[in-house]
Amino acid sequence: MLSCEKRTLVDAPVDKVFTYLADFTRHPEWAAHRLKIEPTSQGPVGIGSTFASSGHQMGRENENKVVVTEFVANEKLVFEAEGQQGRFRHSFEVQPANGGARLTKRFEPLRLSLMAKLMAPVLILLSPRGLAGDLQRIKSHLE
Repeated sequence: MLSCEKRTLVDAPVDKVFTYLADFTRHPEWAAHRLKIEPTSQGPVGIGSTFASSGHQMGRENENKVVVTEFVANEKLVFEAEGQQGRFRHSFEVQPANGGARLTKRFEPLRLSLMAKLMAPVLILLSPRGLAGDLQRIKSHLE
């Protein structure tokens, strides 16, 4: 299935970048679509943390259950979102680079609804641009 990856350099310390990304309530600041996200589990973010999200994508409102599946402080954050359009994996990797951080964002559909399968050619075209835009907005909030 389609997988897409983009990266950028951020002029900010690795820990600042990772802390910003791990704060899911701040994801609406950089998400390309209207996004609302709220925690549905207690405690600090880590493997197994859950969230409820809703956002406007593919011409409609979509609600998703979000689960953190990998969490390595200051290195890697992976979460999966599942809803009517299917199940999608999103990941961030943060590495030291040039006095700042190299930030990689990856998007991978794991299961697609029939409608999402029909929209797959559009997803293939738009995903790289969407990831690049997300990275640019993250960068602008951190620098």
